[in-house]
Amino acid sequence: MGKVLLSAYFASLSPLALLRAMPGSIAQGLIWGLLALGVYITYKLLDFADLSVDGSFATGGAVAVMLIRSDMNPWLALLFAFAAGMIAGLITGLLHTKLGIPPILAGILTQIALYSINLNIMGKSNQAVSVDKFPLLVSLRYIPKAIAVCLVIAVALICVMYWFFGTELGCGIRATGSNPHMSRAQGINTNLNIVLGLMVSNALVTFSGA
Repeated sequence: MGKVLLSAYFASLSPLALLRAMPGSIAQGLIWGLLALGVYITYKLLDFADLSVDGSFATGGAVAVMLIRSDMNPWLALLFAFAAGMIAGLITGLLHTKLGIPPILAGILTQIALYSINLNIMGKSNQAVSVDKFPLLVSLRYIPKAIAVCLVIAVALICVMYWFFGTELGCGIRATGSNPHMSRAQGINTNLNIVLGLMVSNALVTFSGA
């Protein structure tokens, strides 16, 4: 019986259905790539286990959705979502650097707080936006446009991040994550760099969510 069900399952798989689903998956993958880039900054460059991204990802979506529903330009809504992510990262950074809370706990505190904040931003558990009623930048109804827009945004942000982490400030953030004791000995303000790194990381995550 099990073999019959398994063979029926594989027989139902359609290569054409897979090919039809791939463009939409590519568009979503480009968006989630920005999330991965944000997480990479904290975990790899800063060596900071930041769990606040679980809350800030939804914050980006909540801020963008409510602003778009208020007839704001979607590009401007993305900028506000980016700023909201920087604030979330700032809070996590201050909890760690000023109050001495361990990185994981600081991220968890921000993450839990953002659950309530996200609900207050939206007013209820879900707010829908339709491409028929609102000027969305990306919609899976128009996949070629979605891929083009996501690709342009992803490439632009990657180029900006590559440039930023090559500057003196960016190198200071990388040095802080690599060896904080030596960085402090060289006169680098490691607390400031941790906060800045968390702000950039969460800004990218909220941008992805938006």
